[in-house]
Amino acid sequence: MAQARNVSPIKQRHLWEQIADELRSSILTGERGPGTRLITAELAERWGVSRGPIREALMALENEGIVVSTRRHGTVVGSTSIVDLEEVLSVREAIETFSAMDVCNLGEGVTQTELRRLSDLLNKIDKEKDQGQLEAARNHDLDFHQALVDLAGNSRYTAIYRQMLSQNRHHVRAIDPSRWPLVGWKDMRAVHHAIFDAIVAGDADAATEAIAEHYRRARWRATEPFPETKKA
Repeated sequence: MAQARNVSPIKQRHLWEQIADELRSSILTGERGPGTRLITAELAERWGVSRGPIREALMALENEGIVVSTRRHGTVVGSTSIVDLEEVLSVREAIETFSAMDVCNLGEGVTQTELRRLSDLLNKIDKEKDQGQLEAARNHDLDFHQALVDLAGNSRYTAIYRQMLSQNRHHVRAIDPSRWPLVGWKDMRAVHHAIFDAIVAGDADAATEAIAEHYRRARWRATEPFPETKKA
């Protein structure tokens, strides 16, 4: 078993980061829908803080691409868009592919603990899907992909990918809900496990192929005709 890699010491989180988490959660769960105004003074009063941390939190969320600043309305929750979702999926696929290649090249530099993290997330997804806990399963699905990117040890991959996941969670709300059942978990489960098996085996080609299949199916879900439902 490889030795655990050095990790950075735990840092105390700033107030603005905690506020950003709260706001992000309310946006991604739909509590604050597209176009909702985020007024600094009102938010400061709600949390009992000065306006400084609120402004910093809003700037962070704007950098993530889920809120926008306008001259006329101030800061508002961004709109959702299938076109934006497709762009996000393309960026995710590129980063995840390069990350998987790097991880496969690490060989024994990847520890059993790190691989177990991926395996545990897959098991959670399977269990939650079986129990009908779809929201939890979707969140752990994205956690799985983030954990894979994190394994590459490239801080820029990690930061950009985390930003893309925030936008993914936001723009996925633009998908017609009737399309979700068309790509069932049975097929996606096989793809996720194929990605994991390729990483364990250190097979970069297999990992790349499995990741490409995953995003091909993700695009079907968003906009394209589903092969399973096409008429002859």
